[in-house]
Amino acid sequence: VFEGSPECMTTTRKWMHPDLILGKCIDGIGDARYSLKDSQRQSRLAWRQKRFTAKFNYSGWPKEMKTFPLWNAADFRRDQAGHTIIFEDVDYLPFRMGHTGYHFHNYFKTTEQLRHKYQTYGHPVENATQLGVGEIHPDLDLMVDCVLGRSYDNNKHKTLSARLEEFEGRIPIAYGIEGYTMARHLELKSLLLSDEIGHDRSWHDVKDKKGTSN
Repeated sequence: VFEGSPECMTTTRKWMHPDLILGKCIDGIGDARYSLKDSQRQSRLAWRQKRFTAKFNYSGWPKEMKTFPLWNAADFRRDQAGHTIIFEDVDYLPFRMGHTGYHFHNYFKTTEQLRHKYQTYGHPVENATQLGVGEIHPDLDLMVDCVLGRSYDNNKHKTLSARLEEFEGRIPIAYGIEGYTMARHLELKSLLLSDEIGHDRSWHDVKDKKGTSN
């Protein structure tokens, strides 16, 4: 998982993403007749209730429907279906599980876009527009510490301690272009330093509030 920058690769987690799904099965693209209502989800924009999942045999879905409910972004993260690709066996990552893809998490052009994401996505943080980037979520807290060169000893996860070019495993092809990873890293650093709210507070200061799930 690359957290905002090519130079902020997390080393203490592995996500079962990215996912591959047909466009016609995605909410907002597929037939709207098969979209779930807000009342059929945990909350607005959130993942579906259990009775609309494969694990519970779609017990709440009308049997006369010709297809199952469309998926939104929160469903991708929470529900299970399809096939899992087995990881290769390697010795440079925890549990010896190599990767079959890369997750580019929280890549954005402006901090306004980032805050909009966290205020409207599957686990919305209602006051995201009023918080410092690192206050919004532990993942963002880690990103800010990584990019600004601060200690992340108290963070939920850790990032690669050396430059990405020293990593033993496979990396995205573009990240092998000389100068590319640091150019993006410095661009992100400039964006964070110019953010008006600042970075005096972190997620640790607000972690007891709602909206801190992955």
